[in-house]
Amino acid sequence: MTFVVGTLLAGTGIGLAFRRGIAVTQRPADPRRRADLLATYFLSAYTGTIAPTPALGLLDQAINQNVATLILAIAVVATTLGAALRRPAT
Repeated sequence: MTFVVGTLLAGTGIGLAFRRGIAVTQRPADPRRRADLLATYFLSAYTGTIAPTPALGLLDQAINQNVATLILAIAVVATTLGAALRRPAT
């Protein structure tokens, strides 16, 4: 049950963040170049969701799985906090 609730909460959060990112990205874009900008946004978003999986696999081969997962979790949290702190106030 905890897994289902966590999945629903995470999915909702990611969906809202993705929708907001698209809206913010599209607002200042030149109408003739919006497709290019949206394609770049999708590419970077998918890279961000795919990159942790091979990273975890490589770390797991080199060190203990629990330690590899902890390292990856710390890296994700640090990246998220760094991005949040760099974001200008609105």
